[in-house]
Amino acid sequence: MWKWIQAFASPRNFYQTSGKIIPWLMTPFIALSLIGLYWSFVVSPADYQQGESVRIMYVHVPAA
Repeated sequence: MWKWIQAFASPRNFYQTSGKIIPWLMTPFIALSLIGLYWSFVVSPADYQQGESVRIMYVHVPAA
């Protein structure tokens, strides 16, 4: 088990593997990000005290 982890953790193997995986994961990442932004800014209800400004928390907190 440790040999597999150590082999994958080497920069050469890691960059080769991640170079193959990233293009496949980019499309779902962008799609899910856009869906999440739509839900956070359009679908979510406004707060009864803070109003529309509460929606910035959906972007500000994860980015912090």
